[in-house]
Amino acid sequence: MKILHVTEYCHAGSTGGTERYVLDLVRGLEGAGVENAVVWLTNVEGGAEMVSEGVRVLRLPAPAMRVDGAVVGLREKAERMLRAERPDWVHFHTFGLSEAEVAEAARAEGIRCAYTHHSPAWTCRRETGLLFGKEPCDGEVRAWRCSACQSEERLGGLKALGYAAAAVSGAVGWAAMGLGATKLRRRTAFFHDNRVYRAALREFLGGCAFTVACAEWSVGVLKRNGAREGGVVHAPQGLSVDFLNGLAVAGPATRNGETFCVGYLGRVTEVKGVHLLMEGFMMVEDPRARLRVVGWEGAGDGYAGRLAELAARDARITLVPKTDQAGTIREYLGFDVLGIPSTWLETGPLTLFEGLAAGVRVLGSERVGQIGVLRERGGVVAPNTAEAWAGALRREVAEWGRGGGGNGGDGGLLRTSVDVAKEMLGLYGMGS
Repeated sequence: MKILHVTEYCHAGSTGGTERYVLDLVRGLEGAGVENAVVWLTNVEGGAEMVSEGVRVLRLPAPAMRVDGAVVGLREKAERMLRAERPDWVHFHTFGLSEAEVAEAARAEGIRCAYTHHSPAWTCRRETGLLFGKEPCDGEVRAWRCSACQSEERLGGLKALGYAAAAVSGAVGWAAMGLGATKLRRRTAFFHDNRVYRAALREFLGGCAFTVACAEWSVGVLKRNGAREGGVVHAPQGLSVDFLNGLAVAGPATRNGETFCVGYLGRVTEVKGVHLLMEGFMMVEDPRARLRVVGWEGAGDGYAGRLAELAARDARITLVPKTDQAGTIREYLGFDVLGIPSTWLETGPLTLFEGLAAGVRVLGSERVGQIGVLRERGGVVAPNTAEAWAGALRREVAEWGRGGGGNGGDGGLLRTSVDVAKEMLGLYGMGS
């Protein structure tokens, strides 16, 4: 059996959750005798093929944004690649109009398609899964509603103006499309783009033999956007075997018992809610408390500058640059508590599983995708506000102070990437 994994997020270009999932899946499938290659939809310059971490990576050209139509010639290049590779399945891990074009080429060649929904960004133009930036949306792409929500974000939180702008975009956007005015189109064609995106998404999902929802909330999103009845499978992510192996050789935890270390690890962006954790921590009075924000990429304007200012006001907060896996494991082993204060709809995150595996107490918001695991093995902070985080952290520090430690998480049996690969093998066998 041979699988091509199509993604805009490739491990050869970055190291986020989707990239790690695909890489781990490929390795798990290879262990079962399956041949794999990653197809990277990218505008990064380079040859048509490369090898990264032992995995073949094939390149296809992609435009700057997922709502842009596929670049000229993509269909022909995809057809040539598919005929040369002759895969049994094409498994998509991201979605945009380019992926839709590749899927059409695959179906024309009689190749079965599958899709895994890794992020709300692939069905939400706002990329958070939150309606008007506040409450979880049902996730169905609707031109009018999505245009209003997207416009409201651009206009600074005024819902009425969002709907007014959506109405204008219905008229002005068509004119911009006709004139070929790229800058004008970017600012006005929300309604048009969302209509096109909705149609492409529904055709794409309807043409997939199966679709995978990593989080429970994704199941409904996929169904409402046209996924085949009975073809949606809830299959959460799993711990990377590489991470588990690294953890096994890293040695014991390095919690010193003299300070209480709260950690955050991951992308330092607004949807991850890092500011809520920092602001809540600053309300914790105990001088023995520390906060390490790991994943810092440097101060600047906007959100990064805001976090830098917060850190400058409290000497107990340390902003730590991104690190490799060995460094990441060392950080986990020094945490007493891991905070996951996400404000958007997560499908994981993998840090939840990693923290638990490292024996760290994990606290997270209700927006964590694997909410059942968090409730069973960690703790939910609700509402997801700085004040609630302050209260939760005060309780953790007080418990640590009474017991001198022992506040670790449940590192018992957890789902792994090998389990995910086995499940995918069963799904690929459907209809064969």
